[in-house]
Amino acid sequence: MEDSPFYIGNYSQSGREDLEDLEFNEQVHAVGIGAFYGCPNLSRLVLNKDLNYIAPLTFAACPKLKEVQADSNIIALAQNAFEQSGSQAQNGAAQNILQAQNGAVLDPAQILLKNPSYKLEGGLLYNAKWRSILFAVDKNLAAIEFPKNTKSIGWYAFEGYANLQEVNLPPTVEWIGERAFSNCAGLKKFALTKSVKQIEQAAFLGCSSLEEFKIPKGTEEIAAFTFSGCLNLREVEIPLSVRTIREKAFEFCEKLEKVTVSKWCQIEEGAFDKGVEIHRL
Repeated sequence: MEDSPFYIGNYSQSGREDLEDLEFNEQVHAVGIGAFYGCPNLSRLVLNKDLNYIAPLTFAACPKLKEVQADSNIIALAQNAFEQSGSQAQNGAAQNILQAQNGAVLDPAQILLKNPSYKLEGGLLYNAKWRSILFAVDKNLAAIEFPKNTKSIGWYAFEGYANLQEVNLPPTVEWIGERAFSNCAGLKKFALTKSVKQIEQAAFLGCSSLEEFKIPKGTEEIAAFTFSGCLNLREVEIPLSVRTIREKAFEFCEKLEKVTVSKWCQIEEGAFDKGVEIHRL
């Protein structure tokens, strides 16, 4: 996606040496993957109050970044957004070496918890105003206990949590963000509720242990790459409300043999692997 008044595109500003002080104007609502990756002189950052989404690696590898003001109500923030940034904020070469080994000095949880809209509950950082989960502070979680009345799961919220085995969403969740559970290789069970209205693309990409999945009634679209690489997915229940299945939604689902969909459902090219038997009702 290209830059617009509301969105700063993927890697569009990366590597800028002239950038030292960055303050977003009120129009910017989302910042793409690696948008400011590797800006060597960026030292101060102010996030506007209307900023909603910060993608992975947005401010990664910015060694001088040590001051971040976050008055915004971010709904989705990737845990690695500031990865390996701020190493020069510490004193001494030994500390810099330690930083390179252990990841970010700038902890997004600590940045956001200065804003009363954000809470830490059950190991999860969430926006209490929007009732949205951003991520867990411990990537080794085997199970998740969500705060009451959770409404949405942010982009990349649990991406790559290899030890996560089972997820039971509360009945209040309406939206699951892009790649929210992608590459959770140990995820075997995932229980959706009827409240879920939208699942963004690649939400379960690479969940290689996932064996079955029931999509809630009322869902109208299965986004691109949603279940791509779910190698052990044997059974998926697709409600007749689904009108579109996007490209590569079920690519590399090697054990999926047949599905049933509405006769009105548009299936884009490559949505399923060749050989999957498609029944229409």
